[in-house]
Amino acid sequence: MREKRILWIIVFNLIIIVSEVVFGVISHSFALIADALHNAGDVLAVAITYLALRLAQTKASYRYTFGFMRAEMMAGFVNTLFLLATMLYMIYLSIDRYMHPEVIDPIYMIAVGIVAVVANGVSAYLLANLNVSSCSHHDHAHHHHEDVNIRSAYLHMLSDALISVGVVVAGISIYLFEVYRVDSVLTLLFSLFIIWHSYPLLKKSFLSLMDINTTDISEEELDRAIVCDDDIEGYHDLHIYQPSSTESFISLHLHLAHRVVSQQRSEELRTVVESHLRSMGFGHILVQTESTRCHTGNKFCTKESHVSV
Repeated sequence: MREKRILWIIVFNLIIIVSEVVFGVISHSFALIADALHNAGDVLAVAITYLALRLAQTKASYRYTFGFMRAEMMAGFVNTLFLLATMLYMIYLSIDRYMHPEVIDPIYMIAVGIVAVVANGVSAYLLANLNVSSCSHHDHAHHHHEDVNIRSAYLHMLSDALISVGVVVAGISIYLFEVYRVDSVLTLLFSLFIIWHSYPLLKKSFLSLMDINTTDISEEELDRAIVCDDDIEGYHDLHIYQPSSTESFISLHLHLAHRVVSQQRSEELRTVVESHLRSMGFGHILVQTESTRCHTGNKFCTKESHVSV
């Protein structure tokens, strides 16, 4: 049901994009074209959401041990990078058009802009309801988390609706006062807004692809959660990474005191640490217990050999 609704949103907005490009060229309105390019980027974002939902249903295999978790971040990085490059080009064109203004037919701007406002507003409404619906089906442990993909797509559609309102306002201004440079000014403002809006997505996807820890958990909080017993003297080989916008993985090696000799006690300590990490939001946890002979004092370096207990 969710996938079908998202497909309808994609098709609906593709029609708007084509209309804005065609009538933007006919009316010589860069504001319409800029809005169409923004819509194109946002449709790609919604398509990524759809793809992520579909791929999430694909089970991991021997070849694809992580499944297709990184598909969302990889596509998001490429699409956002392309969108930023396009907006920089639109800034260049808007400055050139401001220096050499042309006559614009405002009727097309107003008509297509109103249609875009309605289309993007309905899309944002559907995505908002979709996110609420998806949250209500989560278990209690994850009830407070929204689907980041759907939330991102919703914000994209909401910003589209607001920008389309700006296009309508520009068209009305040109129609009443024949101030044609307002189209270039709005194009510049739209492009800067889109760049500002898109940069966090570019940064987030890049950091995810580089396996950089972007959680809100401080090192001190993590230390307290892991070194939570007198029989745990420290840890090393810490790795935290987020292959998708909804998953946080962690792996580490625990240093156990020499007095811990039984396998049962070792398992008890590992279970306690895993419970603490799970309560902090980590979904995939790998904890290995080792003797203190492995400890070098550097929690982030991978050692060549380990002694397991």
